[in-house]
Amino acid sequence: MNKRLTKISKYLSFVLKHHPEAIGIRLDPYGYVNIEELVENANASGKSITTELVYQVVAESEEQRFSLSDDRLRIRAT
Repeated sequence: MNKRLTKISKYLSFVLKHHPEAIGIRLDPYGYVNIEELVENANASGKSITTELVYQVVAESEEQRFSLSDDRLRIRAT
């Protein structure tokens, strides 16, 4: 994973595991959040990420820090 993806992965871990309120999102009871909402709120908070980058982080994460819902529209930290 390149440096940019590593930074995004760490940011996603911070938001999804510890502080979803930092960007104004709420996780569902299973810990999932809509990826588009995540990206939109992250960008509004000053981070420059895209849906494609989120999918790339999930695909390239050797530690499998994240999982996608069956419909691939939601993400959670594992």
